[in-house]
Amino acid sequence: MKRFLLIALSALLIAPAAPAFERVYSLGDKINGAKLVVLARVVETRELLPAKPPATEEIVGDYLYRLEVREVLKGKERPREVLVVQSPEYRADKRCYPTDSLVVAFLNPQKLSGRFLAKYRLGKQAYYENFAQRQGTVIVSDSSAPLYARGIALYADAKKAKARQRMAKWAALLDLNVMDLKESALSEMMGTPYYPAKDAFIKCLADDNLTGYACKNLALFEPDSLADRLDLLLLLARKDSRRVRVNALKLIAPLRDDRVFKQLQRAMKDDQFEVRATAAAGLEHWNDKKAVKSLKKALGDEDDFVRNAACEALTKQGFKIEKKDDGYYKIVSEPRGKGTP
Repeated sequence: MKRFLLIALSALLIAPAAPAFERVYSLGDKINGAKLVVLARVVETRELLPAKPPATEEIVGDYLYRLEVREVLKGKERPREVLVVQSPEYRADKRCYPTDSLVVAFLNPQKLSGRFLAKYRLGKQAYYENFAQRQGTVIVSDSSAPLYARGIALYADAKKAKARQRMAKWAALLDLNVMDLKESALSEMMGTPYYPAKDAFIKCLADDNLTGYACKNLALFEPDSLADRLDLLLLLARKDSRRVRVNALKLIAPLRDDRVFKQLQRAMKDDQFEVRATAAAGLEHWNDKKAVKSLKKALGDEDDFVRNAACEALTKQGFKIEKKDDGYYKIVSEPRGKGTP
């Protein structure tokens, strides 16, 4: 037994930690974490071969990239070119920097040992490595490069702005057609309702990639403040995207409008269980007979998320409900005046 415990402990001690490159970084993470950010053209991709070939067959796979700098987007240095040694997690993989591509590179100084320099016959000069490995490179086009340059400058400006000015600066990033920057701006804005950005948030709500962030920001608003955009929100509640439909339903549910009630009733028949569950949760704000009838029917839905949402909504309206062994629910008692027509 002791021997088994020692072996298990040894395995834990020598087991490598989960590599950092498995994490997904936002563009804001990369801007904040990199010492040097450049817009550059990749002019050389070179495999690093050892000065003395190994005695046995060996996969080398280290690469050196030479980047011709067009613009420094962040950093005190103003190099005309930078040399990037590819991080060893991606040996024999040249896709970090395709030759002749235009890139935004998020870099940090790399300390190479004298032994490494000698092995690959490299001179003593400044070398860099990608922040977050391959995620530290964004391949851009000639048309999108100015947008990234402007966006990164605006992001850095917002980060150092005074508190009273910061929200407006984050909102300005939502007008740029750069998805990663919009995600970062929406994330930074969460926590405080910013009403001047209402239309920008709703526009992001319609985007399948941004809808979650936008919903969290809009959920901070007083529900009645969204009433003047109800027509648009009702359209979003019927979008093809499941996530957009779900988030639009969450936002309109508290609004006391017959059109909202009809949309929630329609959503109770949606083919996606997340939409049905969201609609059931939204009907807790409506205690008339039609709403109760729909929620009672949802207690028998094939999906347990929908059944649970319906049970919770009815419970908040005063119903007493028990869960049966098969996962379905039974109404034990109803509040006076409730029920189907």
